[in-house]
Amino acid sequence: MTDIHAFSPLVVAAAHAPAVVSPAYDSMTPEERLRFRQAHPDNYINVMRTTEDFPEGERPSEEQVTAENIAQLAALRSKGAFQQCSIEGLFVYQLEIDGHVQTGIVAEIPISEYGDGSVRKHEETRKEHELRLVRYLNEVGASSSPVCLAYEARAEIDRIIEEQVRSRPFLDFDLPDGIHQRLWQVSDPQTIDSLKAEFREVQATYLTDGHHRAASTLRHAEGRHAAGQGSGPWDFLLVVLFPSDQLRVLPFNRCVRDLGSLSVTDLMAKIAASFIVESVPAHEDSLPTRHGEFLMLLDDQAFRLTRRADRDDRSPVKNLDVSYLQDYLLAPILGIADARGDSRLDYVTGDSGLEGLQQRQEKGWRLGFACYPTSMAELMAVADAGEVMPPKSTCFDPKPRSGLFLRMS
Repeated sequence: MTDIHAFSPLVVAAAHAPAVVSPAYDSMTPEERLRFRQAHPDNYINVMRTTEDFPEGERPSEEQVTAENIAQLAALRSKGAFQQCSIEGLFVYQLEIDGHVQTGIVAEIPISEYGDGSVRKHEETRKEHELRLVRYLNEVGASSSPVCLAYEARAEIDRIIEEQVRSRPFLDFDLPDGIHQRLWQVSDPQTIDSLKAEFREVQATYLTDGHHRAASTLRHAEGRHAAGQGSGPWDFLLVVLFPSDQLRVLPFNRCVRDLGSLSVTDLMAKIAASFIVESVPAHEDSLPTRHGEFLMLLDDQAFRLTRRADRDDRSPVKNLDVSYLQDYLLAPILGIADARGDSRLDYVTGDSGLEGLQQRQEKGWRLGFACYPTSMAELMAVADAGEVMPPKSTCFDPKPRSGLFLRMS
């Protein structure tokens, strides 16, 4: 059962929205975030700074960064960048980019749904990252980034949402990165009750973005309870729920710094044991078009690699293409056993296409691997089995943005 709650957040004012609503934080490097902050002083991204966003040797203390985040938030609020919703409601949130449209419901859900497994996850979280976010919640006291959840589509939810989007949105704006956002508030009690009843029939939701935010919210709530503070806003998680058939999943491609001790001839011979290898042109038409295919860039050559056979394995995570690439090529052939921490391995989001991998080669990365995207069905199967995907298995685009909603605890 998914228990959605109406709420009355602060919402960005229409006149401020294009300047305040942030780009996708996790899709930017620290250097890109620093440049963006300097060029956009009123953007909400300035409220989310960490010490890692500053160059080494120039990093302020955690206390300094926290104080600056608090000051930036206070400045935005004093400018009237956010307005308090006068009544509780749910929100219909629509994202559109490059002809792709996805429309979901923004609500609060009890954080206990994450704790009891009703919200299903597919990624590991790092304790130090969780604790940093807990400190942020304790000290800055703001949440603005909805955790993204997928659910199996229901016809009645679709109908209600379609009815809402026929009306005029109270926010309708573009961001410089090409994403168009619209927002409608659902305040009619009967419509809210209908949505709540429909979501109670949704037995599980699936985390697609925000694993650390969900885990840190649970830790934060547990800390408040341990301190004797009872129930409060910390008991709820800000989420946006999208039907799984509307989400766009892009691949996460891989690049490798060098061949280790192997010659090109040795590398190709070893790869041929687990993959069918074909020489292909190095252009966009050669990118993978189905499960089991990869495009490998090596120096100025390109090869299509095809898995020789699907594994007969009961573990859904082992049948993922990214798992096969890791287990049959990156680890045994190139010696990259730690897919998260090995400095010889890096990741490139699929929205950059072939060009993204070629740019890495121009910077000295010897190998590039373009992957076919992990499907929502594969993600759900992994999450239902209680398993964890390899790092960077999925890339969801577009992502919900920060600076649209503001909840204070």
